[in-house]
Amino acid sequence: MHRRTWTILLASLLPLLAAQTAAADDGPLDPFLGDWQGEFTRDGNRRPQPLVAQVIPRGGGRYELVFCEVFDHRCPVYGRAEGRADGGRLVFQGDGFRGEATGEAMTGTGRRHDAHREETGRPFTLKKVTRLSPRLGAKPPEGAVVLFDGTGFDQWNPDRGEEVTWKIEGGVAHAWPTLEEHAISTGLVSKRAFGDYQLHLEFRLPLLADSLGQTRANSGIGFEDYRWHELQILDSYGLPGTWDECGSIYRFAAPKVNMCAPPGQWQSYDVTYHRPQYSEDGRLLRPARVTVNHNGRVVQNDLELPGGDVPKNRLGSRKIGRIRLQNHGDPIAFRNIWVKELGDGGE
Repeated sequence: MHRRTWTILLASLLPLLAAQTAAADDGPLDPFLGDWQGEFTRDGNRRPQPLVAQVIPRGGGRYELVFCEVFDHRCPVYGRAEGRADGGRLVFQGDGFRGEATGEAMTGTGRRHDAHREETGRPFTLKKVTRLSPRLGAKPPEGAVVLFDGTGFDQWNPDRGEEVTWKIEGGVAHAWPTLEEHAISTGLVSKRAFGDYQLHLEFRLPLLADSLGQTRANSGIGFEDYRWHELQILDSYGLPGTWDECGSIYRFAAPKVNMCAPPGQWQSYDVTYHRPQYSEDGRLLRPARVTVNHNGRVVQNDLELPGGDVPKNRLGSRKIGRIRLQNHGDPIAFRNIWVKELGDGGE
């Protein structure tokens, strides 16, 4: 195998811990869902080449399989196949790929291409892998404010209504109530407003196999300015990574790479946020900026957030620097949330 090919492959594994045994609460929601990794095997004079697949349940025993060279890069997709569960097997075909998966092994034939050639009918073998964020379980540093440690919501207010409606089970916070229509419901907003800060948060998405787009496990983290900026939480596993998918600043900036893990698996966000600065008469002196690390990989890098001057009569009408957890009617789980302020701090 070419040295460059192996270099790319190894680089794709560094941000995440590959092939780990998942934690007890990360048990599979579906026997085929998730990451598969292996290679196009040696075939005559054709050398082995890396290959990975992401298997996405689509409801009713249907699946979508996305094949490419490596994880966690914006590399070309080799093919997208459709699959169906059949007596404990996943049988798939389409876009130059065909084969089956049983247990922890996937075999079949497929196509690969690069700048020089396209190869079809190449045999491959993949194994199921679980890749966990290296930031899971990150401990709050000295001086950090713990917003949720599994015991209560004393650091939060409801973002609507008078009472916090979320529930805690096994030290995990669950967005509640859930709504079949995926409508906005009661979320959380921090009691405290922060200055510039580092935020750590872990979340887990449910598998809503029959749902698509913004109805597939939707939530978000809001940063308060004179408007809310939202870091999107969504089941975007296996998708291209657009401006309204996981890791995006909603409808403003797509993630540099789609790092969304499979539903049912804990994920991490590490955010560095610099809040905006205004003059006494409302002129914007410094726009807000944000850097986002999703599952160990930077997906937004010192991004300037949209903003502008504020009419003087609106100054002080918002509590700049609060953090909001959105409830979009889907049962998203959260844990291990803390903030470390930078510089002078907030209010």
